[in-house]
Amino acid sequence: MIIKNAIFAILIFTTMGCSFNEITSIFKEKEVKLPGKRENVFDFNDDIIVKANKKILIDKPAIINSWSQQFQNSKNHLFHFSSKPVLKLQRKISLGNILFDKINLIVQPVNLGDNIFYADKDFNIISRNYLNGKLNWKLNLEREKKEKILFLGGMSLDGNSLVVTSGLGNIYLIDSITGKKQWKKNFLVQFSRPPLIFKNKVFAVSDDNQTFCLNLKNGEIIWNHIGNLEEVSIIGGSKPAAIDNTVVLSYSSGEIYALDENDGSLIWFDNVGSSNYFSRSALNDIQSPLSIVNDKVYSPTFSDKLLVYDINEGSKIWELKISSINQVIISGEALYIIDTLGKLLCLDSKTGRLLWSVQLKTNYDGKEIRWFGPLLTSNKLLVANSFGTILSLSPFTGKTLSKLNMGEEFILSPFQIKKEVLFITKKGTIFILG
Repeated sequence: MIIKNAIFAILIFTTMGCSFNEITSIFKEKEVKLPGKRENVFDFNDDIIVKANKKILIDKPAIINSWSQQFQNSKNHLFHFSSKPVLKLQRKISLGNILFDKINLIVQPVNLGDNIFYADKDFNIISRNYLNGKLNWKLNLEREKKEKILFLGGMSLDGNSLVVTSGLGNIYLIDSITGKKQWKKNFLVQFSRPPLIFKNKVFAVSDDNQTFCLNLKNGEIIWNHIGNLEEVSIIGGSKPAAIDNTVVLSYSSGEIYALDENDGSLIWFDNVGSSNYFSRSALNDIQSPLSIVNDKVYSPTFSDKLLVYDINEGSKIWELKISSINQVIISGEALYIIDTLGKLLCLDSKTGRLLWSVQLKTNYDGKEIRWFGPLLTSNKLLVANSFGTILSLSPFTGKTLSKLNMGEEFILSPFQIKKEVLFITKKGTIFILG
């Protein structure tokens, strides 16, 4: 686990180049034999710890046209995406050396149309056609390069507007078509999270637990919110989530705020660490995204709590003792999440009742195995791990549909561009399945 204090932080970064190879990986709704080295991904012979005793209902898969910001949309709601019933590796794109000397994390690229936007280790923001590899433009963040900071916070897209946050305290607006810088604002604080763009406003959460709401057109501050300072927390975090006139955000102190997006006034508040005396962890940080689904706010935490709130009143609907730094997937009546013990859980999204769980392997020859995901796409739950395994499971039973070791360490949850699924490795390779 990577830990930071209030002054020092480390975060994810990425570079991109282009090269293509052919490997085939197939995910079907039945067991198939795949090329590649086989790896045992379970801790027990009986991989299904709990089997569902009710019919699991999920929504039909929906087509998405872009992945324009962290967790795809302004609500951070990762739902049931549509891809091809059978996924094959279409191509590999080499990103080059994506890691600094002291960095072991990566900022997720964003996409609009056929173009993907990302950053390299020299602080270049790059736009490239991800289908043919053609470079559209490259913009260097000169101040970040000169100061040799160790990370960017992330980026979000809204039409022609690309917003980038940095560890130097800068927020940039870049024209996504031309690559020209529109404005830059400095706030003398670190940003290690991506921004949210919502209703022509930019919402950025700093490492010292402040939220800045800016005018998207000119970068002027509309309002500012301050939480309690937390000296020790996990690196990075999630952008805020928003719907209607409400923006919901979390701080490393364990505080959750629902604010009016117009003026920052308080709607409701909770502190998940206030009764956390018997937690296995002394950390109150919330790394997982707050997800807004059907007037509910779902909040997984690192401190043994999965909380569900009414978005209007802030009252708790249900709560479970679960610790996670991963995202939740919510579709129909099912909620999927990987906890810090390596269990992939399927819960009833209305009550929190456990439907099934699978224990993923968390150790190999004394080395920790980290799992990323899941992603729900065309009736398949996809997860990847730090030993190079891609695993597909049934969302209805937890049964393994297929698995493959790609030979490179994955470092990011899978995400989608249209109907293609992307996996990024530590060596700087994007595996594109379609």
